[in-house]
Amino acid sequence: MLIFYGVGVGPGDPDMVTTGAKRALDEADVVLVPVSSLRRASLAGEIYSKLSPKKATHPFFFPMTDDAAFRDREILRQLDEYSALWKDASSVALPVIGDAALYSTVAYIYAVWRSLCPKLELKLLPGVSAHSLAACAAGEFLALGDERLAVLPGSADFSKLSETMAVSDCVALYKPSALKGKLRDLLSDTGPWKRAVRVHRAGLPDQYVVTGGEALRPTDDYLSVLLLWRAR
Repeated sequence: MLIFYGVGVGPGDPDMVTTGAKRALDEADVVLVPVSSLRRASLAGEIYSKLSPKKATHPFFFPMTDDAAFRDREILRQLDEYSALWKDASSVALPVIGDAALYSTVAYIYAVWRSLCPKLELKLLPGVSAHSLAACAAGEFLALGDERLAVLPGSADFSKLSETMAVSDCVALYKPSALKGKLRDLLSDTGPWKRAVRVHRAGLPDQYVVTGGEALRPTDDYLSVLLLWRAR
């Protein structure tokens, strides 16, 4: 039996990593650290290095692409490359930014890995989600009473975003940068929105918050979350 730990390490602040997540990382036989397409360490890897600076890690390239076939081939190639490590291990951990159960690369790696290791067991360790930290950074409550909160990726189909936002009281929009010039159209189609806050790089040293009309302008910052309220 091989246990695969998907470990959420929060949006960027090592102080927000749970004791359970740190324990899983400390006790894992192998730690794979996701890297970007540029082969640079990810934010999750940077956080992990502060938690366990002396423990060896192994980079795992995750292609940021919509080409599922290419993504899965690349995952399979690397799992095969690391087979000597994980075939003799009882546990492997992968730290990921934010929450391991929300918009997580863990799901794709696990799906491919099961084809090589049918007895692979998945265990998820939650982390602080970016939208939760963003709301705290802005001093705002995400939802109250019977308000309907929608958590959505800006990369989703425009019509699906519009349909969901139109019936929501509060929205946490991840990756608003993906909408580019369509952001104002989306807000106009689904509004009126009484309050808007955009938090950039939540939990990192260079975190900053913009509000009002400034928050509704297009942004190129991938690490931003747009929070919207219909009334507050």
